[in-house]
Amino acid sequence: MSQTAYTPGIGNSPFGNPNTNAQGSQYAIESGYTPTESILIRKAIKEAIFDAAPEQYNALKLVFEKNFEEVISDEFEYLESTFGRSAVESTAIVALVAAVAGSPATQVIAMTAASVAHLTPDLIIVYPDNTKAVVKSIVGLNVTVESQTSSGLPAVAVGDIFSIQSTIQADGMDYFSNYERLETVTRYNYIQLFLRAWRWSRLELLKHQNAGTTNFLERDKAEKMRQMRTDLFVSFFNGNRGEFRISNSYLAKAMGGIFPTMQAAGSMSANPTLAGLRAAFETLAFATNFKKEGGTRFIYGTDEMLYELSKIFKDPGLRYAPNDTVANMNLMEYRLGSMRFVPVSCELFKEQSCFPQEWARKLLILDQETISPVKMKGLPSMYIGSTLDRGAKGTREAFQDGYIEANMSLMFNNPIGSFTIDVQ
Repeated sequence: MSQTAYTPGIGNSPFGNPNTNAQGSQYAIESGYTPTESILIRKAIKEAIFDAAPEQYNALKLVFEKNFEEVISDEFEYLESTFGRSAVESTAIVALVAAVAGSPATQVIAMTAASVAHLTPDLIIVYPDNTKAVVKSIVGLNVTVESQTSSGLPAVAVGDIFSIQSTIQADGMDYFSNYERLETVTRYNYIQLFLRAWRWSRLELLKHQNAGTTNFLERDKAEKMRQMRTDLFVSFFNGNRGEFRISNSYLAKAMGGIFPTMQAAGSMSANPTLAGLRAAFETLAFATNFKKEGGTRFIYGTDEMLYELSKIFKDPGLRYAPNDTVANMNLMEYRLGSMRFVPVSCELFKEQSCFPQEWARKLLILDQETISPVKMKGLPSMYIGSTLDRGAKGTREAFQDGYIEANMSLMFNNPIGSFTIDVQ
């Protein structure tokens, strides 16, 4: 028999909908009518937890769809061969030498040490006004040159730039004057280790598994995975190569990312206003065009900056058709002369929990073919695992740790084929 009796219509009913609330009901907590809570009512909780994080992070796909290079240690070097010739530069004024019929004109031109390193006798150099001369001898930083027979030589100013045309030899010569070796540039980087972990006590985990009202465990693990991918992405773009002290007793190597590598290599950059964006982009695009005709470079930036950049292209964007499945994400491309540029939205650049504030207005124009993620041989690039708990044989811990670990670095060949723009 019920212990509570009432007459309908006389006084307040102890029952009814206002008093039929699940335990912990927000209505019961916030209402000024002090309604009751009932253990007989279960909270209405949607099982699937909504993911409220922004979805505009497709740049992660483009970066990590490329296969990882493998190296055998956590420090690695990689070499590039250079173009093999460089312009040369004068450091002093030299007077004009008039032409004399039947004879060459001679000048002694002081040049930079870097210039002299690229010269040998019997090389034809070209003056800024297109006059040609042949190198006769080199003593210290002084280069003696002669004109063609019956020709003069123009005056030389400090900072004049001379091109190298070619070698030349005469029939019947009994010596070689031009010896060369392939020149290389050595670059290096470190493998960085990454870790995201979580801990559940034994009974706590069982309670969630047995009586959980949502997909919290699944979403929690998925969130750790997303944060790990974000860690990798941010480090890939903005990591500084070096060392950190962890807990004052452990030393950890940190990888060098795209932007710091470009800075160290002297990649071209500009800081235009919006009004000067077009001129800056076109100038740097042509100055760094080392790709074959029709080669593609990718433009990373926020939607706002990519929209501003899109205004400088006269033709509408074309559907980007990659040669393979990499970057097949329905992207568009723009063309400037024979060059192709594919904008890639990277809203993470304006997320201050990931990048400094100025990255919101930064554009990175990258030759993607020269950039590769790197991992250490014998380790998966990313791994999900867990420790044992007391239910397993041989351990005393009444908890279980789960973790996601990764190892990654960057190999960036020819960074001067890419450039950056910081819009003011």
